Amino acid sequence: MNIAMILPSLANKGPILVARDLCIEYKKMGHECFVFYFDDIVEVELPCLSKRISFWRPIDWNTFDIVHSHMYRSDAYVFVHKPVLKKCHTKFVTTLHQHIAEQMPFDFPAKKAYFVIHTWLLFLRRFDVLVTLSEYHKAYYEKCGLRNVEVIYNGRNINYDTDIEDCDRQSIMHMKQRYRIIGGVAYITKRKGYAQLIDALKKLPRYALILVGDGPYLSELQQLARQNGVNERCLWLGNRKEGGRYMKYFDVYALCSYTEGYPLAFIEAAAAKLPVVCSDIPVFKSIIPEDCSCFFRLGDIDSLCDALVSTDKRSDVLSEKVYTYYLHYLVCGKMAGNYMALYNRMLNPDFASF
Repeated sequence: MNIAMILPSLANKGPILVARDLCIEYKKMGHECFVFYFDDIVEVELPCLSKRISFWRPIDWNTFDIVHSHMYRSDAYVFVHKPVLKKCHTKFVTTLHQHIAEQMPFDFPAKKAYFVIHTWLLFLRRFDVLVTLSEYHKAYYEKCGLRNVEVIYNGRNINYDTDIEDCDRQSIMHMKQRYRIIGGVAYITKRKGYAQLIDALKKLPRYALILVGDGPYLSELQQLARQNGVNERCLWLGNRKEGGRYMKYFDVYALCSYTEGYPLAFIEAAAAKLPVVCSDIPVFKSIIPEDCSCFFRLGDIDSLCDALVSTDKRSDVLSEKVYTYYLHYLVCGKMAGNYMALYNRMLNPDFASF
């Protein structure tokens, strides 16, 4: 099977890593992949051929059996260039990595968010199948009048054999001698909800926070930590490749998001047998079993503190349960196998697209 992936760039971000991991698995299965991308950002190494393209230059679709798109601009590209009258045997699928109505207001001003949401919903009508990451997301897109919506969980193969840099390890171990470590690995935006952890530190003097990542909200978090007198219990490590390597140094992982797609960091934490605390947003409730984690009421700092302490006390049990869940549902092979089964159904002559 010949498969094309269309990406906005090759930046080191979640959706790009998912596409990269799919290409790795497809190659193992004996399939051919080719990646097209728009922006000159190359931070991720691919296992297949790739090419930077112009948005306005069409691809020869008939070269491929499946075209798999990721993110807004890629979906717009398919909307513009997918043949309308000309016969084309190629099938088109997109993975929606977020609940766009919830996430866009965090990413853009109100008018731009409105524009992005409604144009994106229009673009999606040109695809044969839409893939979402949870039943909660699927319900939203079906409510918008979209059909052929499937749910496929993300997956990662995590290798923790490579250790972190010496300077980072020394800084972390110095902090671990005095505190229990709450960890986070992410592109840091307001949507991630990490300000709640700063408030929680004021009530949890035995705990410290380590964040791996950079982003537009990092400086505000640092200022908030200074204002609340907890900055000495915060370690800001900045952007690091393969952030999952840091998981084994944490005592508990915190997912405090206001909205989310499918957090790859949860998969990395689960692979590291790291107990997880989650905000009680619907998407987390739909993808993370309650016996594998502790949920807290979003925006309720007392609830967050209770969840952190409870998770720490039950860490042995939660570690084994979340790791078992990872092995059964969240490895790359499982994700790729589910996508490949979908591709085969799409290529069946009896398949009905929208």
